[in-house]
Amino acid sequence: MSEIAQVVDQIVEGFTKLRSLFDDPSALPFSSIAGDVARLERAMDKKAYIDASFAQACVLADAGRLVGANYPDAYLMEKLGLSKGEAYNRLARAKAMFTPPPPPEPDVEEFLDLFGSDSSDTTDEDRAAAEDAARRAAEEEAEQRRRDQEDARKRADDIPAAKQDIIRRELDKLLKAAEGERMRIYSRAMEEAKYRGEKDLRAYVKRLVDAANKPHAKKDPNAGFEKRDVSQGKENADGTYDVRLTLTPGDYALFKAHTDKGLVPNSNIPPEHQSDRDTRSKGQRRYDQFASILRQYEHTEQSRNGGAASVVVAITLDDLAQADASTLFHTNVGVDLNPFDLVRLGMDGTSDFLLTVDGLTGVPLHLGRSKRLASVGQRIAMFAIQGVCSWAGCTTAMSECEAHHIISWLRYGTTDITNLTGLCPTHHRCNNDHRDGSFNKGYMDYDPDTGTATLVKADGTRHINTTDPAMHSAVNRLRAKRAQNAAPPQMHPARPTSPPPHRPPTRPNHRTPMRP
Repeated sequence: MSEIAQVVDQIVEGFTKLRSLFDDPSALPFSSIAGDVARLERAMDKKAYIDASFAQACVLADAGRLVGANYPDAYLMEKLGLSKGEAYNRLARAKAMFTPPPPPEPDVEEFLDLFGSDSSDTTDEDRAAAEDAARRAAEEEAEQRRRDQEDARKRADDIPAAKQDIIRRELDKLLKAAEGERMRIYSRAMEEAKYRGEKDLRAYVKRLVDAANKPHAKKDPNAGFEKRDVSQGKENADGTYDVRLTLTPGDYALFKAHTDKGLVPNSNIPPEHQSDRDTRSKGQRRYDQFASILRQYEHTEQSRNGGAASVVVAITLDDLAQADASTLFHTNVGVDLNPFDLVRLGMDGTSDFLLTVDGLTGVPLHLGRSKRLASVGQRIAMFAIQGVCSWAGCTTAMSECEAHHIISWLRYGTTDITNLTGLCPTHHRCNNDHRDGSFNKGYMDYDPDTGTATLVKADGTRHINTTDPAMHSAVNRLRAKRAQNAAPPQMHPARPTSPPPHRPPTRPNHRTPMRP
């Protein structure tokens, strides 16, 4: 048994004992254990270092291939049960602590300027001296970066993962031209992190990053263009979403010019709803103007795509019959909408997309091998079938997925709905088109009994996507309902059991309206 295995066994045994000792909080002698619990909490900070070190080991071992993927984050997610965000954070901390910082390029011209030479009168001796001085300066700077990284790594034992992630996120805002300051700021931030709270630490690192960026931003007005960004937040408790825009000056000017038009009272309000007193706040007026711009773009896209919208809602006839004001409908972008949201988006039922579903397999009728790229109709059909990425365990919204040929196009697979499934970019790259188990990669196939897209792993086992959003796709809801109706009466109605959601339905064909 390795030394690491022995230590892990001791830790596991210790946590097991602690768990039993803490089973009854009312019986805990608080005054005598508070210090011990605080000591345990501080010791847990060392876990962040271990996590980063193991993540670096995954990078060096190319561990993603062990689970049939291209990148090590897949291994951390599958084997350690981490979320995608946590896997990314650990890999980012590993890179900061263990990946050697890139050496600077020798700047010969800078030393020529120091020697008082210009391109017109530079002698060979001057250039040789400048090149030698630039090389030595670059070597010294590379050594300083290495020492800064080593100092930061030594302090990581005492810094919680949350604070390390704050430092990394702020450092990611460095301009490309200012990357040489990364390790210096990283070392100073790790030194200060022990004494600063999270909010104060963020402000401190931000100030250092802004100072490093400032001279480069002055030299190059377009230096900030590489930092343009849109961040989409998770759903808030009231059902709203936060979106953060990082705009270039030109785009911000355009954004402000167009949204400022919404500040006029009664702007973006239908004439029949206008009044003498517009009670909307300034922010609400600007928001409504922005939403109007999006709807105008959407109208153009619908005209171009034959009436198919960017936001697609999968609705069965049963859904329509049972819907009320609180009913939520799944969309291709992964956001659930209620009937009021649909009305605001202009989905008034005037342009339905009707999809005929086979009564036995639940698979829509094929559309033929007309071209390599999937049509808008086929993409809508894929959303109706699977709801999200069809790779087992994935919940990526269909709007982020790519159309994948089950039998590859190069192997004469048809662009037919029976040969298409939606895969997110990450899992699309993980698919083994050769189906030979090479690199431990699996491939997508159709289940011969149900017609459901299924992942066949390198060991031959088959796995369908049973995540909640996948099971709530329009077709899977139909399958579940039909299977439930076809099931024999329960002996104990108080404890019903549902059949697997992928069981083949037994009722005749059903028409499923899709509301684009």
